Amino acid sequence: MKALLSATTLLILLLFSGCQSNGASHRQRPLIGISCSHPNDYSTARMTYTESVIQAGGTPMLIPITTDGTVLADIISRLDAIILIGGADIHPSYYNEEPIEQLGEVDSLRDVYDIALIRLAAQRNVPMLGICRGEQLINVAFGGTLYQDIPTQYPDTTVRHNQKEPSSVPTHTVHLLQGSAIAQITGQTELLTNTHHHQAVKQAAPGFRITAWATDSIPEAIENINGKPIWGVQFHPEALTVAGDSISARFFHFLVDKATAFRRSK
Repeated sequence: MKALLSATTLLILLLFSGCQSNGASHRQRPLIGISCSHPNDYSTARMTYTESVIQAGGTPMLIPITTDGTVLADIISRLDAIILIGGADIHPSYYNEEPIEQLGEVDSLRDVYDIALIRLAAQRNVPMLGICRGEQLINVAFGGTLYQDIPTQYPDTTVRHNQKEPSSVPTHTVHLLQGSAIAQITGQTELLTNTHHHQAVKQAAPGFRITAWATDSIPEAIENINGKPIWGVQFHPEALTVAGDSISARFFHFLVDKATAFRRSK
C-alpha cells in the first residue's frame, strides 16, 4: 500500500511539475493584442488573425471594443504587440475632409476605439502592425490622408482592388521598396497578394513613408521612419498565411520577434 501511495504521489508531483513547466513556457510566448470589429454588438475577429499569431509563436488576445480609455490603457500596458484588423471605412472628418457620395459604411465607435489603441500603443512603443483598415487608420491617426473611394478619386483602373475571389487567393502584384521593412520581412522585391478594399493611403502621415505599391501606384504598405515600431499593409497576409503561404507568414513571425524583444525590454 505504501509503495502504491508513493508511486501515486510521485505521479501527481510529476504531473504538477509538468503543468508548472508548461505554464511557464506558455507565459514566455509574447502576448499579441488583436483589435476587434463588432457586428451585432459582439467584439470579434476572424480566426485567420488569431491562427496566424499562434502559428508564429505568439499568444493572441482579442481587445474588446470599448471607449473607456482607462481600460484600453490597462490592456495595452500588458501587451507585447498589437495587430489592427480590417473593417469599415474611416470617417473622413479624421483627415479634415467631407464625405463623398461613394464613401462606404463607417463605424464611429470603431474609429474612436481604434485610434485610441494606436495612440496608446505608440506612447509605449508597443510594436504595431496594421492590416487593411488598420494600415489606413495608422496613417490617419498620425496625420495622413486617404482616397475615400479609389474608383472615383484615382484615374487608373487597371487593378481590381476589391477582388471577387476569396482572401485566400492572391490576385495582384505589389512592388516593394528596396531596403524597406516589408522587403526585409519578406525577402522579396514584389509580392503576389490579395486585395479587398476601395479606400487607400493617399498622402503618407508625417514620420511615415510608403514602401509598397500596386501596379497602378496605389500605396500598399507604410512604415514609420522616426524609430517607432509601426508598420502597415493594405492587403491581408493573415488570410494567405492560414492558406499555407510561407512568405505571408513572415509578417507574423516578424511581429512576434519584435514582441519578444519588447517583452524582454520591459
